[in-house]
Amino acid sequence: MPPDTSPGRDAPAEATPSADRPPDALAAARETARRLLARRPQATLATLVAPSGMAPSGQEAGGGDAAPMGGWPYPSLVMVALDDVGRPLLLLSELALHTRNLRQDGRAALLFEDTSGLENPLTGPRLSVMGRIAPLAGAEAEAARAAYLDRHPSAALYADFPDFRFWRMDITQAHLVAGFGRIHWLTAADLRA
Repeated sequence: MPPDTSPGRDAPAEATPSADRPPDALAAARETARRLLARRPQATLATLVAPSGMAPSGQEAGGGDAAPMGGWPYPSLVMVALDDVGRPLLLLSELALHTRNLRQDGRAALLFEDTSGLENPLTGPRLSVMGRIAPLAGAEAEAARAAYLDRHPSAALYADFPDFRFWRMDITQAHLVAGFGRIHWLTAADLRA
């Protein structure tokens, strides 16, 4: 397992944990982060490429796949909904590389951003949410299905395909960049709806 590089006592000033921020700055950061989560229907999902030999059934490992990139970050676009406490929900196919990666290592990140239309996208807010993503079953999967299809009705066309599953991220922490100089580390509690 890689070393723990989460912010702490030796973190740079820009990565000061939320508990060390002035209350008004923290309240604004929480609101901006919650708004990004609630309003953005898609995110970039970053997973770690699974080691070779772990291709999903029906796909061949080696030659032309991601096997040589084992351990490297892999970004992909996903549609996202939120559960009743603000945790991200995903509908993923077992055939997708990001799903294969999550089956081997559930650590992942989701990047939510609202930068379109800005002359300089770096002035817009973006939120990196980090945690563990796992498949849901039973009542949890049914609740996720309802929330997801409410947000993305067109997904009803494939939500019941046998290779699709609902997954949920349990958030560990998040990093908000709300614009130049407005940078905050946030906890899972900071993001709760």
